[in-house]
Amino acid sequence: MTEPLLRVRNLSVRFRVPGGMITAVDGVTLTLGRGQIVGLVGESGSGKSMTMLALARLVQTETGIVAADELTFDGQPVLSMSQRQLSALRGPGMGFIFQNPFNSLNPLLTVGRQISESLILHMGLSRKAALDRAIELLARVGIPDPHRRVQDFPHQFSGGMCQRAMIAMAIACEPKLILADEPTTALDVTIQAQILELLGGIVRETSSSILLVTHDLGIAASVCDHVHVMYAGQIVESAPVEPLFYDHRMPYTAGLLSSVPRFDGEGVPPLSFIPGRPPGPREFTDCCRFSARCAHRRDVCLARRPALSPRGTPDHLARCVATEPGGWLEAGL
Repeated sequence: MTEPLLRVRNLSVRFRVPGGMITAVDGVTLTLGRGQIVGLVGESGSGKSMTMLALARLVQTETGIVAADELTFDGQPVLSMSQRQLSALRGPGMGFIFQNPFNSLNPLLTVGRQISESLILHMGLSRKAALDRAIELLARVGIPDPHRRVQDFPHQFSGGMCQRAMIAMAIACEPKLILADEPTTALDVTIQAQILELLGGIVRETSSSILLVTHDLGIAASVCDHVHVMYAGQIVESAPVEPLFYDHRMPYTAGLLSSVPRFDGEGVPPLSFIPGRPPGPREFTDCCRFSARCAHRRDVCLARRPALSPRGTPDHLARCVATEPGGWLEAGL
């Protein structure tokens, strides 16, 4: 059996704050195979982006503490890497598509210069060769007139064009893993489809893997092989994409899916919503963290912390007392 590209076991991220510590990511365990697209979905504040940053050791060390029983990338332990090793890892090992391209791009450097830097550093290209490669990458992600636009600064690009430039930077060194945090947020539906097809094509051509953070369950359904649902810093359900959508075993997952508008014919139930709001890190408890918003809760949900355990198959896990064997929702949601 091929060793997974990324293996994470019991990952936590804590931050020092006045008065003590808070936990943003709590006990995340996941694996990502080579050539696989894995999704992290959930509401804002659930810990998706923080998980992604922790995997690449991008959490600020002055205030943040990242710990894990295991965090390996391509067989190498990430938590014990030196800064030199991490610098070598980022680029040919891991590429990044950050959520807000305006904050991620340097306003003082041209887009071409920013794409070229990693090519010069990691691939050993000359400045001219790197710039020519940057032009090719801009054309690949759909930037019109790339020979001219490669000399533009980020403020001369639209939001969608900045996002595409970020994708060009992420794929420049053909990384083994692309960490994509909401890569289509600033794009219209047509361009979203083009970018998702581009990312899927990269996976097919290079056997790269993608960890995709998204709020859009439709995107997760269309491109992901496996999906992890996060809530309040924890993974609350994990399954291959089809079982997750058609046989979900966590009330939170059911709530997310029922909140998606449907246009597939008559008799479609009215759009629903999950009442309340997600708890902040200061409000995390040792019971089921979704219990305050769950219509199916019982006293036991407030008495103990449910484990992330199998539901029918080893690769379908859920964190819910009600859907455990013998639970009152075992037959289905």
